Amino acid sequence: MPVNYSREFEADVEALEAAAVEVALADERDEATATLQTEFAGVLDYVANTYPVDCRTLARHAEEVARIYRTRRDLSTASKHADTVHGAFIREVCDDYESAFRGDDAT
Repeated sequence: MPVNYSREFEADVEALEAAAVEVALADERDEATATLQTEFAGVLDYVANTYPVDCRTLARHAEEVARIYRTRRDLSTASKHADTVHGAFIREVCDDYESAFRGDDAT
């Protein structure tokens, strides 16, 4: 079931991505990640239970964003790539994203 686009949904996906990136970067620095992993799981649980998006779909997306930051040493390049992946994910799960982005009435 597709999600209706909203700024709240997009902000929650961004929070999920940020939590995944925090875990990935802490892991790269060999820092303790247990608390960050718990926080990530909490954000994932919240988004999965708030919107009609499958938890696996959300987790795969978060892992894809985290992988970008693990494999790219330049944070600016990683950020640009992650933004592209974010936009593609939102378009994939929100049938009305393009209309909402343009300001059209999707009804």
